[in-house]
Amino acid sequence: MSAVAYPEKPAFLREVTFWRVVKVLILLGFLIFVPFYSDSRFITTVFISAVMFGVFAAIYDLMIGYGGLINFGYAGFIAAGAYTSALAWFHFGISPWIGMFLGGVMCAVLGFLLGVISLRLRGLYLALMTFFVGEAIRFSIANTPEYTRGMLGLSVAPLPDLFGISFARGELLNYYYLLLVMGAAIMIFMTVLVRSKFGLAFKAMREDQLATESLGISTTRYKLYNFTIASFLTGILAGFYAHYLGILSPTPEEFGVPKTVQILTITYVGGRGTLWGSLFSGFLLIGFQEYFRALGAWRLVMFGALLIFVMLYARRGLAGLKKYVW
Repeated sequence: MSAVAYPEKPAFLREVTFWRVVKVLILLGFLIFVPFYSDSRFITTVFISAVMFGVFAAIYDLMIGYGGLINFGYAGFIAAGAYTSALAWFHFGISPWIGMFLGGVMCAVLGFLLGVISLRLRGLYLALMTFFVGEAIRFSIANTPEYTRGMLGLSVAPLPDLFGISFARGELLNYYYLLLVMGAAIMIFMTVLVRSKFGLAFKAMREDQLATESLGISTTRYKLYNFTIASFLTGILAGFYAHYLGILSPTPEEFGVPKTVQILTITYVGGRGTLWGSLFSGFLLIGFQEYFRALGAWRLVMFGALLIFVMLYARRGLAGLKKYVW
């Protein structure tokens, strides 16, 4: 009598162990309850910044850590998404909830066009191209004050009430929990994506583009996929960023190289090619930034030194330390 052959569980189900569930519950408990019970607006603000830039860094990791695509103009894409949502409300009265989606669409279009322009570029040349595009976006915003108010600053409306939940300017906890929901959705989507055939193609393209093409995989197509998807997610989160801040100005500190360096550092410290490591490094580096706020621009020097140290001595970042932590 032959034995009954039971179908094997999918890989992602085999990986769901007891300790993975425990770790997720600990992380969720930390994120959900600490701001609520601390009853401190400062702590809530720090948590919002840490989660927001942790997710931005995870999206950046999708490009550089999985696709090997260096985007030195990433802050310019954040500016495009933020201003699209803000201007949709400012000029046309479009609800910010729809505006955030429009910000994602605008960034997706920019990401697609950038992918088309840079099809044959890689390495330093791709980095320079993305830098020029990002700065072009920022300068375009700064030099059209009749429409964007330029360096005068654009006042942005808060998010409208949703299901009876107020998102007035002072309701920080409501903004924080909305950000948690959005961040969780983005992280889960990217996790599923990188474990699919798209993720395998991204990794192959990252390791050796010529070898990947020799296998019959179109690196051009997957580069476009990567840029477009990452840009769409960036635009949605940037729309939230705009309505949370309340005022936008195309300064270098807000949408220029310093912001890109900050996100790049969070990505590398968290561990390139890990996605979730960026969330942990977001808390570490945003807390670091708040603690040394009095140092002003010197914080960028410290960020750079930390980034050099990680690239030389701890290339897997915080993700490489998880086995010791747990």
